[in-house]
Amino acid sequence: MTAGASPGAGNAANRRIIKAALWLVGLLSIPVIALILLQAGVLFACSSHVTASGVLAGHVEWRITKMQCRNGKEPYYDVAVGAEDKTLTTALTSRGSPVPVGVVPLSEGLVGVQLDRPRSGEREALVTVPLRRSGSPKERIDLQADGPRAASQRMDRGGPKQE
Repeated sequence: MTAGASPGAGNAANRRIIKAALWLVGLLSIPVIALILLQAGVLFACSSHVTASGVLAGHVEWRITKMQCRNGKEPYYDVAVGAEDKTLTTALTSRGSPVPVGVVPLSEGLVGVQLDRPRSGEREALVTVPLRRSGSPKERIDLQADGPRAASQRMDRGGPKQE
């Protein structure tokens, strides 16, 4: 022990460190709590239910979920695909119409999402989704990008103008 140091000085320093650590943990937990509250608000404001599901040959499982929020005019559709008994991954999303109604096998590594009507500018009511060897989709397809809202957003950002 050094001369002039009191035995209680070490305890006081430890208490200050503990108080500072607790204050820091409390401060860092604020964004986490805010995110949890935001997610809970979305879950309570929106209702979702599975409109169709199934398993294709090759053990590819699929599910179509419809989500309707209180303030939303158009329902949101999520088509999830994946290996059977594994976590499903979003393959296609749509807001409003066209509405996804089912998933069909096309060939090895490809599935097709059937729509209630063809997309704008298309003849077929089928969207091809490429799959990885694991059964999950290689890419996510957003049918909202086909609509007039997406075209006006692209023009606002200086993208190509569509006539």
